[in-house]
Amino acid sequence: MTTPSLSQARWAISTIFLLNGAGIGLWAAHVPVVQARLGIDTATLSMVLLTIAAGALLAMPLMGGFTARWGTRRMTLVSGVLFTTMLGILMGLNDLALLFVAAFLFGVGNGALDVAMNANASEVETARGIPTMSSFHGFFSLGGLLGAALGGFVIGQGWGDGQGALAAAIATAIALAFAAPRVMYFAPTHGAASHFALPRGAALGLGLLALLCFAVEGALVDWSALLMRERTGAEPASAALAYSAFSIAMAACRFAGDRLILRFGPMRVMVLGGLAMFVGLATAVLSTHFLLSACGFALIGIGAANVVPLLFGAASRIPGMGAGAGVAAVATLGYGGLLMAPPVLGYIAAHSSVMVALGMLSLSGLVIAMSAGIIKRQA
Repeated sequence: MTTPSLSQARWAISTIFLLNGAGIGLWAAHVPVVQARLGIDTATLSMVLLTIAAGALLAMPLMGGFTARWGTRRMTLVSGVLFTTMLGILMGLNDLALLFVAAFLFGVGNGALDVAMNANASEVETARGIPTMSSFHGFFSLGGLLGAALGGFVIGQGWGDGQGALAAAIATAIALAFAAPRVMYFAPTHGAASHFALPRGAALGLGLLALLCFAVEGALVDWSALLMRERTGAEPASAALAYSAFSIAMAACRFAGDRLILRFGPMRVMVLGGLAMFVGLATAVLSTHFLLSACGFALIGIGAANVVPLLFGAASRIPGMGAGAGVAAVATLGYGGLLMAPPVLGYIAAHSSVMVALGMLSLSGLVIAMSAGIIKRQA
């Protein structure tokens, strides 16, 4: 592999991370539009979102075997095509039954792409010999922000009836087609353990840490604005800035993450990341001042930014496991945390308060910091 080909491979897989994030952002912006178009209530919408999650959770553990058999490049492109195709269909449907089918397939495409592109990215990182995974995840975060902004623009122009969705999906597909020839091929890992199995050993440890980190992210999506309103008395529009502060800080710190890891080492970055998550969430929970709480949420984003990239990178290097199998195990457990955290915290909050629920979750940062040695063992 020559340096130019590795450079092209890096930017190609970065483009796919960007497109994946943009697709998620576009869908998030269209959720209320789709709900209104089909005239469905909140309970039905929740079932649609759960169907997406079910498709992702089904696909993730299976991708370990698929990437080992057919390679990370092929599975990245196949799942990318499925993801972009279902994105346009999902946002433009007018039939409820078809919406559930599209939601499931969209989830399958997203879950499969998540594993395959991370596995390919870890192979590119290994081939380059320098930390790169954080920047890949930075492009995903950037894509989410751009996708949400584009979705808002499309809807604001009156194209929420499906025209904008189709145009956005076509643009995404064109970008995927442009990146596809430059996604690097790596020989499939037939000899490594690649079939689906319950995570254990290093995979289980890494997966549980991913679960905790994703749990924090999932909780902030649903509960950050409510916490800001309860603790600081902020208006709804201002309270929503809490999650924006988290997202922007995370995206920015991910682009700086590779240099930080190269300079300070992965273990130190993970220790400081966990501590920042703990201090940030504790600050957001305890403070009654708007700016201080917003700074707390930004600190959570700074801390969490490089934890998942480090965990995924370590998962791809577990001895005896293929890159795809390791990433699949960790991603499945992590995604489970993303799904379970909001309702579990909601149950706790219903019997106490949002402050207590998120205060308990802040301990996740301490657990991550104290468990950082697992990264060093997989380096």
